[in-house]
Amino acid sequence: MRNNCFVIAALLIVAGVSAHGQRELLPTEVQPDGNRIQAQTWRMSELKFKAGRDYSEGGAEKVLMDVTFKHRKSGETIVRPAFWDGDNVFLVRFAPTRKGIWVWESTCREDKTLDGLNGKLVCRKYDGDLAVYRHGFVKATPGRKYMTYSDGTPFFYLGDTHWGMYSEEIDEAGPHAGGIRTDSHFKYIVDRRAEQGFTVYQSEPIGARFRITDGKVDQEDIEGFRLADRYYKHIADAGLVHANAEFFFAGEMSKELAFDNERLESLSRYWVARFGAFPVMWTLAQEVDNDNYSERGDQRIYDFSNNPWVRVAEYIHRYDAYSHPLSAHQENALYTTVTGLGVDVRGLGADNNGASAFASEEVARRCGHNWWAVQWSPSLTSSPDPAIVRDYWNSSRPAVNYEGRYCYLWTKDFGSRVQGWVSFLTGFCGYGYGAIDMWLYKSTYDINRVSDDGFDTITVEDKARPWSDALNFPSAAQMGHLRSFLEAFDWWNLMPGLAGEDGFEPQARAFAHAKTSDRHVLFFYSKETATGALTGLAPDRKHELEWYNPRTGETGKRLESKSGADGRLVLPERPDNQDWVLTVFE
Repeated sequence: MRNNCFVIAALLIVAGVSAHGQRELLPTEVQPDGNRIQAQTWRMSELKFKAGRDYSEGGAEKVLMDVTFKHRKSGETIVRPAFWDGDNVFLVRFAPTRKGIWVWESTCREDKTLDGLNGKLVCRKYDGDLAVYRHGFVKATPGRKYMTYSDGTPFFYLGDTHWGMYSEEIDEAGPHAGGIRTDSHFKYIVDRRAEQGFTVYQSEPIGARFRITDGKVDQEDIEGFRLADRYYKHIADAGLVHANAEFFFAGEMSKELAFDNERLESLSRYWVARFGAFPVMWTLAQEVDNDNYSERGDQRIYDFSNNPWVRVAEYIHRYDAYSHPLSAHQENALYTTVTGLGVDVRGLGADNNGASAFASEEVARRCGHNWWAVQWSPSLTSSPDPAIVRDYWNSSRPAVNYEGRYCYLWTKDFGSRVQGWVSFLTGFCGYGYGAIDMWLYKSTYDINRVSDDGFDTITVEDKARPWSDALNFPSAAQMGHLRSFLEAFDWWNLMPGLAGEDGFEPQARAFAHAKTSDRHVLFFYSKETATGALTGLAPDRKHELEWYNPRTGETGKRLESKSGADGRLVLPERPDNQDWVLTVFE
């Protein structure tokens, strides 16, 4: 067995202070101290290897180098694939899951200069303030309706949408910064969202500087991938989880590549190798479940029966030793839910009867599909569609309302706020917020016509808002209020209610209701003061009630009210006709 004489450098993790005041860990390239490399738990460390030949002219995709990391004391083993980084350089990225000494060894049949290398990595416990490194990577576990960190701590999913992340200037302010003074448009947004309480950065590879639609990573793609590393690293340093879509926009999938399993597997392995040691979630491109509108759009290559993204999911799952949450960005809920409940409500039709390509538990196990990335825009003038609520709640997998109406594109602050509250109170464990000029930077999509969400009219003038304004829309801060309210109790135990079935008799036209063992939470959002009554309570018992203002984050004084002999509790009217949250304590 040879030693690590071919290892030429490593990334040592050192402490620093981030722009938003939190302790962070920044990578710095150094020479290793002999064969011992310092690291911290759950933070990415990188080993850099030099092969005996140059692969810039091709052939790197045939080199399947793996590095096995074994924790000396516990015996835990993690296998990480290496990836080619141009010329003769191969990198391996590893996030230690526990402190102590990890020994590592490489295997590579295709290039013997990369085989049999070995060394040690010394890991100490992360001592910073960022939750994803204190508790470990996020997990989605079937049978549990919420995500957790690795140590079992519930994870609150509050996402911000950036499909055009790679177009967000990383080394300059860009033309839409307005009065914001910053050296980096992208970093400014990330740091601000972290301050506002967001926990997830949702991205697509739209506008990426690498072009891999041919199924290969070539020398000319490497600089684009190195730039992508900088985006991923800053998101990680801010403590956000990166819900990233794979490879390229779904519509760019060619027929040749869609049915070339060898190349799809090669791309999947490369993506996991390059980005899998960051805190990430996989979401499989744009609206690929179940057929990317094969009958209604430009995509005519595949349908639900031969969807190539199912195979991509299987390959990603195969190479991901950390088992990061994996999903497929769904089509609009008008077309696709879990089993098809709630679809075709407007007579639009739905392939596969609206069922997901990942609906089968057998497919889910094989592909590692363990959560739902839902595209749902609940009505702003009536209560949520009970069929859609049931379909996701009845699934064994947790669901996130991943994409809805974007603020000042298809809704305003009211609609953005409602989507968040309705999502959490109807059984979803997360919500993906989005705003104009941020959901897709510099986009002209749908900005030259008036939109209406059933409550607000969004004019062309309304849509002419740059990211520097959108970053501070009131609804963004109000997402922080939502998070603070829910995290004050065991929000992960909320069970969604349906009118007439859950002990609530509504008088309000638009509401969402959920409950835990010790409280009912009701969100009223129709323009009226009516509420309703709770039934099935203990008779003749006093209950405490508390109003919460989701616009300001303020809590009112606690009230008392007594249920009748029939166990019925008439709820008070709202303070005014704005949206309000009422908590009734059992």
